[in-house]
Amino acid sequence: MNRRELLRILGGALAIPVLSGWPAERLDAVGRAAHRRVRDGDHALRVLDPHQRDAVAAIAEMIIPETDTPGASAARVPEFIDLLLAEWFPDDERARFLAGLADVDARSRDLFGADFVAASEAQRTAILSGLDAEVTALRRARAKPEDHFFHQIKSLTVYGYYTSEIGAAETHFQIIPGSYDGCVTLQ
Repeated sequence: MNRRELLRILGGALAIPVLSGWPAERLDAVGRAAHRRVRDGDHALRVLDPHQRDAVAAIAEMIIPETDTPGASAARVPEFIDLLLAEWFPDDERARFLAGLADVDARSRDLFGADFVAASEAQRTAILSGLDAEVTALRRARAKPEDHFFHQIKSLTVYGYYTSEIGAAETHFQIIPGSYDGCVTLQ
């Protein structure tokens, strides 16, 4: 198992507590089915408003940026997250996610006088670095880092990216490995 495959599986296992006991194949299938619905236009925003969607896109793109490969936005991770929030998250988990997203904006306004989306890249990096440090502190204290918003959005981003076609291509995932040549002359 390579690092990217491990990230894809762990992202799914950590993203949604209700899915955490599922085998990797099932997590992968759920993610791919959600991406098909997003890709085929079967999904308009149902939980996130446009501003929240932009904030999720900005955070996800900072977690998995576009480099020589497409980033989280190209993989439609924000729409994927919205679909999971609408259909898989219990009400309390959904409310906690939205409160965490609002907290990111509040921190940005307090520190820089602008919402997260309007902040500069350096300012966004400072906010996300602070949130990541909080998750690390929770992990070291043996508390529950999975309850922290940044842990949750990071896991959802990884899960959403690596179950997308773009992420699958990056991990060299093959649905049907190789080719089948049925009528080959044997020597």
